[in-house]
Amino acid sequence: MLLLFLVFIVVSLGADTPYYPKYPTRKIQVLDGIWQYGYSATADPTKIDPKTVSTPQIATVPGAFDVAAPGVLGPRGTAFYKTTIQTTPNSPLLLYFTACSFYCSVFVDDVNVGDHRAGGYQPFWLNVPASASATRTLLVVVNNQYNAQTAPTHTGGDFYMYGGITRSVIVHEQPANSYLLQVETFTVDWKTGALNARIVFGGDAVTSARLSLAWDNGTPSSPTAVTVSNQVAHLNNLMVPNPTPWTLDSPKLHTLQVYLLDSSSAVVDSILVRFGIRTVTIAKSSTGLPRIAINDKAVKLHGINRHTMWPDTGSALNLEQVTTDVTILKSLGANYVRGAHYPQDPRFLDLCDENGIAIWEETLGPNVRTSNLLDPYFMKYQIQAVNEMISASINHPAVLFHAFYNEGPSNDPKACPGYNASASAIRERVGNPPTRLVTWASNQKSSDVCLDIADVLSFNSYPAWYDHPNDINAIVPFWESQVEWILKHFPEKPFLISETGAGGVYEWTNSSHPYWSQGYQSDVVGVEAGFAVKNDSVSGITLWQFADIKANDGDTKKLRTM
Repeated sequence: MLLLFLVFIVVSLGADTPYYPKYPTRKIQVLDGIWQYGYSATADPTKIDPKTVSTPQIATVPGAFDVAAPGVLGPRGTAFYKTTIQTTPNSPLLLYFTACSFYCSVFVDDVNVGDHRAGGYQPFWLNVPASASATRTLLVVVNNQYNAQTAPTHTGGDFYMYGGITRSVIVHEQPANSYLLQVETFTVDWKTGALNARIVFGGDAVTSARLSLAWDNGTPSSPTAVTVSNQVAHLNNLMVPNPTPWTLDSPKLHTLQVYLLDSSSAVVDSILVRFGIRTVTIAKSSTGLPRIAINDKAVKLHGINRHTMWPDTGSALNLEQVTTDVTILKSLGANYVRGAHYPQDPRFLDLCDENGIAIWEETLGPNVRTSNLLDPYFMKYQIQAVNEMISASINHPAVLFHAFYNEGPSNDPKACPGYNASASAIRERVGNPPTRLVTWASNQKSSDVCLDIADVLSFNSYPAWYDHPNDINAIVPFWESQVEWILKHFPEKPFLISETGAGGVYEWTNSSHPYWSQGYQSDVVGVEAGFAVKNDSVSGITLWQFADIKANDGDTKKLRTM
């Protein structure tokens, strides 16, 4: 009885999503709370009989089932999460998983309604057929094992990848046979507040629709008939009333609520999105060098690489932890964060929008090889991951860059078509003029043969740490040589230092600042940040990294044997 009571309380209070977009006219349940739980180290997650699944324990959703102490490996296997939900009889459902890691297979009333193989950090939708019963049983099968078939985009890396339902699950009662699936905004002119909107429909195919728009919680407009082609309607040259641009220093936000109306102008469905009026372009600095520009003004981006990870929650951060991270970023004076190395929590995106912190967002992809990029199966799910990432963050003005393949095989010409495929998938989604720029963190630097594809060049390197260790005097000449090479070969492309820095043992302070001491780390970071801020050829820098994280499986095992 206690278990059912806890789930009921959480569900009954879930009136809308805990982040944007909002759905003010829908019946929605946020399934955060206590679920029934089971685990198997040997079960094949693709061959589950839901009628035989055992869930004798309880677990919190969102949550990672493999959280363990630092230096201790969590379990890798298959977890089973089960709960019941109360819905309107004969209503189809839309299930929205904000993140489920790595592989996720979903059953409703013992019937499989779909799975997800494109990575454990971005949201996805599943459609659930109607039932005459008001009580529906939801079973989620989650596997956190590295497997090229069930989790092809989890190619490894130097950080621990957690498993579980790590972000909220949201149930929508489908409002009509045809409904609003997505509202996307694209700034056309930041001075006038002109923008284009892309309205995506779900459910039954439609060729036309009646819409009404409301800006900034204002009065809805008169109904307008729009043409729908391939489930998409384009609304061009909309004018935001009383527009105020979004900038890093003044992050003003606007809202747009789109109403879908029936023939009598009654509301069928609505989506409320929040957006900022801002452009991101490549402009010349006062000295004529290529720079990132927000609303036609060159900006200097300075910040940190951040993993979504806390010791006690793994990658399933609660809102207090997300908020704490943003507060720390602001206290550091950061105006920029690189979301390493996967799509970001929408609550984090909301907070960065509100606080004027620019974001680099990328698909999961450390340790990608040329063989992956030549594999149609991998590329199918990589492109799916790109699209899911963009769908979740398209209206966030803080997101300036979309990226992929951290430290990938871009020194190999055979890999370039795979780079181009991801870049093209991004460009197809981000509007014209584009609301995001394409890049990737390259550790190949001048050996990178795919750089023509990028809008912005971004290099990872660690002078005075991995290269020329213990030689702080090597830092400035190294980065000067990179800038010189870029200006010679790609004079129209801005440059970002996407990773650099040094390690430091927390407990070790020493007046002589030896290698691995906090003093040495501070010295290295100070020189590198100083170079990036002062050099007009550098558009931005993200130091490695925001906080200590749990290492990958192999390095964690090594730690236990030391």
